[in-house]
Amino acid sequence: MLSAEIVMGSCDTKLDKGCQCLSRTTIPAFQSMLTHQQSLGDKGVIKFDKVVTNIRKGYNPTTGIFTAPIAGVYQFSYTVMSLSGKHLVVYLSHNNIQQQTTWLKGSSYETGTTNIILNLKKEDQVAVKSEGSRTIHTDKNYPYSWFSGYLIAQ
Repeated sequence: MLSAEIVMGSCDTKLDKGCQCLSRTTIPAFQSMLTHQQSLGDKGVIKFDKVVTNIRKGYNPTTGIFTAPIAGVYQFSYTVMSLSGKHLVVYLSHNNIQQQTTWLKGSSYETGTTNIILNLKKEDQVAVKSEGSRTIHTDKNYPYSWFSGYLIAQ
């Protein structure tokens, strides 16, 4: 006779190796905004200074760099705004390797958004950087530029 048990419910269910689910207090996730304009040189890191969420403390607002606290597949997004009439070119960097680039023509204030999924090892670093000498626009009361990321799978 074949017997099976269906287990339903939350991650309180114990598996052979213990609970395999991440909770809202253990899953790495961050959201940060830029509250003042930044002028950067080539390959300068944008320091999104206002941290809204920083579970597992992977994002450092002083450096603008996210360091993966655990290995896994992560989703990252950023939005940046150009100064009116100025070009803006920024890119997402993974361990100092350019991944995806956002290029804004600069005919007016323009925004660009990028989303990417990366497979990270523990301690890998992700940041948003300037290509060339550029200025990122934002406003203290209305942050137009932001950076976020979170673990989607281990």
